[in-house]
Amino acid sequence: MFSFTFGEDTAYPQDYFAVPVTGALRLSGTFGELRPGHFHAGIDIKGSVGDAILAAAEGYVSLISISPDGYGKALYLSHPNGYTTVYAHLAHFTPELDAYVRSHQYAAESFSVGLHPEPGQFTFEKGAVIGAMGLTGSSLGPHLHFEIRGRQGEWVVNPLNFGLPVADSQPPKMQRLRLYAIDEQGGASFLKETGLRESRAGAYRLEQADTLYTSAPKASLALDVFDRQDGAPNRNGIYDLKLFYNDSLAFDFNMEYFRREETRYLNAHLDFKALWEGRHYFNRVYRMPGNALSNYRQDKGVIALRPGEAAKVRLEASDIKGNTTELAFWLKRLPGEIKAGRPYYNYYLPYGEASIIQTPSLSLYFPDSSLYENLYLDYQPVLEDSYGVYSLVHHVHYPGTPLHKSFQIGIRPTLMIPDHLRGKAFIAYCAGGNAIVNCGGVWEDGFLQTRAHALGAYCILTDDEPPSIEPLNLREDMGRAASMAFRISDNYKTAGNVPGLQYRGTIDGHWVLFEYDAKRNRLEYFFEDSLAQGEHQLRLEVKDAMGNVGVFEQRFRR
Repeated sequence: MFSFTFGEDTAYPQDYFAVPVTGALRLSGTFGELRPGHFHAGIDIKGSVGDAILAAAEGYVSLISISPDGYGKALYLSHPNGYTTVYAHLAHFTPELDAYVRSHQYAAESFSVGLHPEPGQFTFEKGAVIGAMGLTGSSLGPHLHFEIRGRQGEWVVNPLNFGLPVADSQPPKMQRLRLYAIDEQGGASFLKETGLRESRAGAYRLEQADTLYTSAPKASLALDVFDRQDGAPNRNGIYDLKLFYNDSLAFDFNMEYFRREETRYLNAHLDFKALWEGRHYFNRVYRMPGNALSNYRQDKGVIALRPGEAAKVRLEASDIKGNTTELAFWLKRLPGEIKAGRPYYNYYLPYGEASIIQTPSLSLYFPDSSLYENLYLDYQPVLEDSYGVYSLVHHVHYPGTPLHKSFQIGIRPTLMIPDHLRGKAFIAYCAGGNAIVNCGGVWEDGFLQTRAHALGAYCILTDDEPPSIEPLNLREDMGRAASMAFRISDNYKTAGNVPGLQYRGTIDGHWVLFEYDAKRNRLEYFFEDSLAQGEHQLRLEVKDAMGNVGVFEQRFRR
């Protein structure tokens, strides 16, 4: 049994795992690359729908997961050496596994299932076909998401550590650099952004000059960088990022592995505000005070300078093959000292402590370690006279400020909510433009209470409108059709623990399996041999988070 003690000297078996696809390994995503809200936990392997997916090593099926989003149809194989491999976004499994899953779906009357077969019930040899490539779940294109996990799934390990052959002769590409002032509490304030130019293969320089200037006593950096592998145009993530300060290693971020429970620290590793504003993924080359990510082998990325002092700075970005790109420049502090003023704020929230904010119309509770740095919170209640808004609109700071944990929010209505709508009331997050997100809510002491995951504008709305159901190919004679499909939608998206659309389809009063693709709002029933020829009655019910139910009924013939 493998001992899961990870570190720089970990020896990974180089011939244990095989490539889980036929043909060359071409990647559309690398391990640990920056994604919205998480580090990418595997590699994404390019291919086409229906391509054979192979067992990377001998093992037994320990989990089968079916979901309308996320990993979609996913298979987990546990191996004798203690690792588990994950195969996600599959189109289908082997016929034996498909039949097993289908029987459990019908027993539970649910498309979504999580099944744990007995060890040894389904076993595969290395290289055996276990399923087919697809784009189920949150996948936007056909690929295999492949993971290697250790220690009961606590860690995910870079699959390329195990010698999987990926052709890669290209060093990472650097795009832009950001400079920040760092205050005495470790908080960062953006100062400037500069473009970068490639001076020669594997070497970059500042776009305008060889020196960055700052008036801040302490400064830090963030880098927009990506990597490519041979044979694929995708902009993938890097493996390692180092900062050298006067030729001494000050910072080292490495993606050999990471703890799954730490993936949300992605929001502290990148410049979250820059991403929210649409300015790409900037890797911070320093650790924010509340960032407990374990992937920093060195984390002294804050550069202290005396007035007039210049420091030699070098950034090195590498891929797992050792291809390296560097950026070298000078960082100089201007004479004199400029003390930054505090932003306008109503409340001060220390990052390492719990905080409570209470007004007559709003209550907020932030658990300890919700923040990555101290927050000077700006709160503005605004009277909104639009029809159907039953409270003030509470602007709770700025959506570009990241949170590590959800917070409790309670809103007291300022208008009387009719009795028939009180159970239909929810806390709405105004995500920008006309986008409204249903965050749920429970009445308690005159406040509608829920948990929220982002700062921004919140108010109370109601929803008594049922979801819509649109047939896509249904007609009276379905004798030659392989399936029937519907598009379902609702007037509000949901977030957090608020359920999305739920549905139930029956033919002649008996539950039937509709597969749900949440990203396309698509339900599809594939006709079964057990459905007799003749007239049939279809009934499809779709329910939203507020209990509103849409119903579609029609007769058809097979």
